[in-house]
Amino acid sequence: MNTWTPLWSGIVESSLWAESDAVRIVFVTMLALKDSDHIVRWSAFALARKANKTEKEVLAALKALSSPDKRRLEKQPFDGRRIQKVEDGWLILNGELYRKKMQEEMKKARWRRAQEAKRRRDGVKGRSTPLPGEARAVAAMENGNHELADRIAAGEA
Repeated sequence: MNTWTPLWSGIVESSLWAESDAVRIVFVTMLALKDSDHIVRWSAFALARKANKTEKEVLAALKALSSPDKRRLEKQPFDGRRIQKVEDGWLILNGELYRKKMQEEMKKARWRRAQEAKRRRDGVKGRSTPLPGEARAVAAMENGNHELADRIAAGEA
């Protein structure tokens, strides 16, 4: 299966980034290798080859990633654990949370594209669609009738 995982910029702000290089590399490798159900189905030996680390480094990284995060004091989902051993590999614990975040981002992007297409169809340039009455108020001001412009802005005319 050929899957993909977005890499959120916040990862460098997380306590994961305070871990050793081996832990970070193994975790990012696991993100890249996980299946759509967020399970990484590779042995420690195979992960070592994929991450370009020794099997010993990978086993230590798996232990660190599956242990509670002691660096952060506030309550965290899964006590800060990033992975959990399952029958056929390791489950990325926050995988579904980040899938939902990605779906929301994609939904927003689709909405923006649809709005841009609608504006193009309607002949509107950029985001400068006038508000109701705005064109009349601007015209009144340009004609020197500030009183009428104020009434239009207040919704009275």
